[in-house]
Amino acid sequence: MIFYLPLARLVTKRQQIEASSSLTDFRRFIMRLAPILTAFAGAFLYLVPVPAAAQDTPSVPLEFYGALPVVEDAVVSPYGTYTALLMNQRGERAITILDATGSPVKQLVVGEAKVREIEWVGEEAVLVLRTETGRLPRQYTNRKAEFLRGNVIPLDDRRQVVSIFANQTSVANVITSYYGIRQVDGRWVGFFGGLRRGSRSGDRNVLLDRAQALFGVDLATGKLDLVSLPDDYPSLRNWVVDDDGRVGAQLQLDAANGNWRIENSQGKTVARGRQARGDIIVRGFDATGTKIIYREYDDALGEYRNYAVPKAGGTPEELWSGLRINRFVYQPFSARILGLRKTDRTLIMADESKQAILGQTIDAFSFASYSRVVDFTPDFSTLIASTSGNFDSGTWYRVNGQTGERAIIGFERPAIQGMAIGQVSTITYEAQDGLEIRGILTLPPGREAKDLPVVILPHGGHTLHDVERFDWWAQAFASRGYAVLQPNFRGSTGRGSAFIEAGDGEWGKKMQTDKSDGLMALVERGIVDPKRACIVGGSYGGYAALAGVTLQQGFYRCAVSVNGVTKLKPMLRNFRTGARDIFTRSYDKQFGKDADLDALSPVDNAGMADAPILLIHGRDDTVVPFAQSAMMADALKDKGKPYQFLELEGEDHYLSQALTRREMLDVTLAFVERHNPAD
Repeated sequence: MIFYLPLARLVTKRQQIEASSSLTDFRRFIMRLAPILTAFAGAFLYLVPVPAAAQDTPSVPLEFYGALPVVEDAVVSPYGTYTALLMNQRGERAITILDATGSPVKQLVVGEAKVREIEWVGEEAVLVLRTETGRLPRQYTNRKAEFLRGNVIPLDDRRQVVSIFANQTSVANVITSYYGIRQVDGRWVGFFGGLRRGSRSGDRNVLLDRAQALFGVDLATGKLDLVSLPDDYPSLRNWVVDDDGRVGAQLQLDAANGNWRIENSQGKTVARGRQARGDIIVRGFDATGTKIIYREYDDALGEYRNYAVPKAGGTPEELWSGLRINRFVYQPFSARILGLRKTDRTLIMADESKQAILGQTIDAFSFASYSRVVDFTPDFSTLIASTSGNFDSGTWYRVNGQTGERAIIGFERPAIQGMAIGQVSTITYEAQDGLEIRGILTLPPGREAKDLPVVILPHGGHTLHDVERFDWWAQAFASRGYAVLQPNFRGSTGRGSAFIEAGDGEWGKKMQTDKSDGLMALVERGIVDPKRACIVGGSYGGYAALAGVTLQQGFYRCAVSVNGVTKLKPMLRNFRTGARDIFTRSYDKQFGKDADLDALSPVDNAGMADAPILLIHGRDDTVVPFAQSAMMADALKDKGKPYQFLELEGEDHYLSQALTRREMLDVTLAFVERHNPAD
């Protein structure tokens, strides 16, 4: 992935189990939901009644779609005493603490901080990982960056808030990576990558190392210990922390040639090899904690392979050969892998009792279009799950692992419920070269699926994929009468390595026609009108939107790019600045070593634009620089092409701020309705 960094990559998110199934009977959904609603005790939340029939579908104000979700995340404390909800209330983020009955007992206000993850520190505090936009040294082409920082907020107001790496003379105030929390000798310790500060000349304002070191931070006091030094440049080092807080495994990768080795806690090499693009990662340990599990990309086979090697040394053995793995299941506060979930939702767990609990929980939410188990206590006595999709704009549950009883603890968008939500389904169609493409189709509520206006909404990534869940952007368009297609074009995840690699060298080519082929498939089925289509997207999706009216012609009446890539050469130059050889080879593989990047760039083809264009870009975007949209605006102006340019002050790549996200949605809908009316 190059141009879009999803939050799951920005912060190492705890592993999740996900499940999805089609919902065809709304009555069945309501019947299953009824007993759960009676157990709901959160007085600060509210539920909007569901209309009785489609013709009564209310028109929900657009602001409710563009607003940040009321509940963004939920985690359960180790013994199940509390649940912490990351919430948005009146323009501020807050962490609401519920007891085991669902009653609120505490609220920790974090204000406008861009919180990326929360995690419990025992039963007495919450770790908050957040980002702030800052500036890099002058040698970097794109000087803005999102700096990861952390705070430990205790439930007891008499205890101090701990800031990770803040006010340290020997470590820079930025977290480079997060390796989890462990309980060590009765203390809760967090493990973070950091950059040592200082130099041999005694200057504390420069960095001592060019790579991260590993630190253990006492989360009650902020005291830190240096656990492991960085490797010598240009090598890279990453660690896996044992249950006792020691380094149990470390991967050392030579970024010049791709040679790698895995060492155990004694520094003994237990596995080694060479991966030209550096596509090697240590996953963790097996369920017993006696073997190191790692994944390497096999260039000859064109797929990933997983291996386990004894910590003490021995011959690596391949695991899960031929399985298409969706998620790994980790023991909380540990790097032990308890099992996995395949792409077909089948669970494979080392412990049959835990497999039964997870399986029963997943089955209990089979009524939902999309569901996932988000968190659980180490003994699986309490789980947190969420659902989304048809008739459901996002619901969070606390589940009793022994009895299966569940209670709603929060709604993501309580103002958008039931029949106001557009129907979501998966469609398949054939690309021009015969490759099967899947996409997510959202239909406008209360309208016949015939000759509809349509918005093609490709995902960012580009290596991500959309699923049958409530998507606030897609649902906003659907609420105004548009069908929305989110094509999972070649290069997307969710279909295996071969499908991802099918996108190599296809930016602006087959990846682009995969989207217009989806449009034509909907036309052939009579669902949409081919003369009433627009294309909209963010990040890579913004590139695809612009390519849809410059590199392609004749398909769309308008295009909207939000934080989109417009010129490839400077983007690659940004990422190659200071990049090691293995990553440069990865970029070459993705685009083609000798590709004509100008021919694939919307800026250089602005004169070919055959439809009005709306450009929107956050001033604090650290992934795709603001200059990308500014260049496109200048090129369109020079060519006399119709365009509109909206600058979002103080906004980042992820549209993290409530006001500017709503502004983006208002302007986008108005632009599409002006050039492609729904009625």
